[in-house]
Amino acid sequence: MDGDRGWGVGPRTVRVLVVSVAAALASMHLLKGLGRVAAEPVAGVAVVAACLALVALQLRHTRPGGAGRAAQVGCTVVELAVGAVAVGPLGVSVGVLCLPAASLLLERRRLLLGLLGAGAVLAEALRAATVRDTVDLLLTVALGGTMLYAVTTLALLATRVHAARLALAASAVTDERLRIASSLGSGLSAGLDRIRGLAARQDPSDLAELIAVARRTLAAARATAAELRSLSLAPEAASARALLASAGIAADLRVGHREPLGPAGTVLATVLREAVTAVVRVGDARRCEVSTEERSGQVVLRVVSDGAPHGVALGADVLDGLAERVRAADGRLTAGLEPDGRFAVEASVAAAPAPAAADPVELRTALGLYYALLGMFCVKALMFVPVPRLGLGAVCVAAFCAFQVRFSIQDASRHARLALLASAVLALVPLPWLGRNWIGAAGILAGSLLIALPLRMGAALAAALAVTAGVVGGDGPVSVLLTTVSALVSCVVVYAVLRLVRLVRELQRATAGLERAAVVTERLRAARDLHDLLGHGLAAVLLKAELARRLAESDAPRCRAELADIVRLAERGRAELGALAGDGPRLSLSAELASATAVLEAASITVEVEDGPVPAAAGAVLSVVLREAVTNVLRHSRARYARIALAVADGSARLEVENDGVPDGVTAPGSGIGGLTVRLAEAGGTLAAGPDDGWYLLRAELPLS
Repeated sequence: MDGDRGWGVGPRTVRVLVVSVAAALASMHLLKGLGRVAAEPVAGVAVVAACLALVALQLRHTRPGGAGRAAQVGCTVVELAVGAVAVGPLGVSVGVLCLPAASLLLERRRLLLGLLGAGAVLAEALRAATVRDTVDLLLTVALGGTMLYAVTTLALLATRVHAARLALAASAVTDERLRIASSLGSGLSAGLDRIRGLAARQDPSDLAELIAVARRTLAAARATAAELRSLSLAPEAASARALLASAGIAADLRVGHREPLGPAGTVLATVLREAVTAVVRVGDARRCEVSTEERSGQVVLRVVSDGAPHGVALGADVLDGLAERVRAADGRLTAGLEPDGRFAVEASVAAAPAPAAADPVELRTALGLYYALLGMFCVKALMFVPVPRLGLGAVCVAAFCAFQVRFSIQDASRHARLALLASAVLALVPLPWLGRNWIGAAGILAGSLLIALPLRMGAALAAALAVTAGVVGGDGPVSVLLTTVSALVSCVVVYAVLRLVRLVRELQRATAGLERAAVVTERLRAARDLHDLLGHGLAAVLLKAELARRLAESDAPRCRAELADIVRLAERGRAELGALAGDGPRLSLSAELASATAVLEAASITVEVEDGPVPAAAGAVLSVVLREAVTNVLRHSRARYARIALAVADGSARLEVENDGVPDGVTAPGSGIGGLTVRLAEAGGTLAAGPDDGWYLLRAELPLS
């Protein structure tokens, strides 16, 4: 049931909805006033003016902050006076008092609401021929007032939810930062403190313990980063895209699952990594499609390529191992040829259930009022059903309301069209036998049609239904017109309530999605910083500790210098660990360049530096890239020479890091480079890495605008 998608949320939408309902409730009285103009010009114009004034006064409730207290009291007095004049001297039906009744409900003026109700009872008792007619009109006042109250409340709630969505996302990020800081604050912090303490003692006999602590702390940092990354499939998807692009394979990535995935993300990330690696290894694919979707409570990952079947490239042992891991996560893995000849790997695991959000109190109130609308409709309808047909009326009322609750409020889609057809039969067929108030069923159904069907189709059918109800239930042209208008009034009220209920729920889902996305982004930021910043520093600590152990007997001064560097690196790592709970470290590119040069030279690598001025904002991003590049040189190459170049040209800052130790068989960047690709893309930059004429070159470019 998609109804009319694309509604905006804002003050204009709120005013349109509230004024539409208020105008609909006043329309019957407005038409009667226009009808009096010919015979009683003054009275007719006064009635029209009173109706328009009552509608206009409803606008004060559409402002989220509301009017000032004095202005609000003044408007209330004016509204009650206009209503009293309309019902008293002008002889308008007491039904028009539903507008001031809604205002009193919104302003919580219970005493005045009671006095208004008493005045309506008195006025109608003096006019009505029967008690039943009096009760019927008073129910009309109560029904219109509560529905206008519900519409205004829901409209203001929708505006507040929309306005608060970014603040809620920011709050979710803050909570996640505190959780991450708490989880990082024990092991990693203690490890860095221990490293600093051992290095500060300048005792070579402590080097074995220092190296062991550094290894444990580095492993813990990498494990924590992997854990944070595993909650989302996004980093592995970005790495897969970069890997395919470097191999000249067109990548088509379609994401249709909710983040974060939780533990299932680790399993799916492994499947994605192995499957894409196999596609690249075979080497004859031209296109690879990676897609995820949620289907029947499962997250389904598919990797489909048009090259030679890469099941052989994966190997039976790898496929069996992957299938076992997927089964351990209560999932399923299949691999084989598709009907079109492409090879597909598909893994499915249980999707994390979305947390059930409780409806706001205003929404629950509005739903309660809608149920009250249906209840009052039942009472009003049965009041005018002849006694011999009360059984038929009760059955029709119960069935009609059941359909409304099921398909309008609960928003069920299964058999929706069939239910609407049954509701149409119930609304129209019994009309000649169930009395004048059964016309409300046609109006309620018309409002549901606007929700259940595309807007144009729903509007056409709702109008046709209202006219049909007028023709069937009316007696003469005037009666047909008034009956049609009455059905349209109910249609507008029901549509406004149901549409706003859906709008608020859509906003809640969108806000929850925004919060989840913000939390995932924060986790990935923390994972990247752990890997790129703290991991680099700890790798440098480990390298310097190994070097210090080799120098302990042959060059004691150099050994002490390396230990002093370890103290500095540990202190910087401690500061960066604290920065992970904030907005992210702001690194100095010049300091990182000096550190990178020192670390490479400590590993007996000759470094050539081409340093150029880079703005601080771009330098903070490129510092992270430099750290990862240097870490890769130390970890993955047999380099003897390295070059680091910084420059600004054509409105972009550029960093190049290359070395002569590219390992055999390296054709694509690793997962760390994939993470940097994501980080640079977020800042509008690009990153490329791979073999270049016997060297390995990493180039990062970042626009300065």
